[in-house]
Amino acid sequence: MKATYLAFYIADYGKIFDRLISMVDGSRFSHCELVIEELDDGRFDCISSSHRDGGIRRKNIEMNPNHWELVPVMCDIDYALRWYNRRKSFKYDYLALIRTVIPGFYNPEYRVFCSEACADMLELVDPGSYGLRKLHHWAIMSDSFTA
Repeated sequence: MKATYLAFYIADYGKIFDRLISMVDGSRFSHCELVIEELDDGRFDCISSSHRDGGIRRKNIEMNPNHWELVPVMCDIDYALRWYNRRKSFKYDYLALIRTVIPGFYNPEYRVFCSEACADMLELVDPGSYGLRKLHHWAIMSDSFTA
């Protein structure tokens, strides 16, 4: 296990779709990433499912600290990389946000929402139930990270 971050994008800095996600989820966030490695100059190697990129992808992202909240978590990075390699062809799941509000609603096999992807890479039980609000709450309340 390695100390890393969950990075949450603050919806106010995004576009209309970001604000819609935030409103439906009931959080101030519209997207999250699992940080695989901190690079340099505020850039991070991340994995998530992105509506902007069409689905699961690994990407180097420059994270303006005013637009992102980074929450430390413990993660098996090797597991997360294996997870990514098995699912990198999966598409973004636009309807999954509803599933986080209405349990049991629509669960496609090859589509994944960002918070579901991060929860799954962190090996949380029932990752499809994690919206941004619930995942953020888990991260800040979790005793998985010990300084």
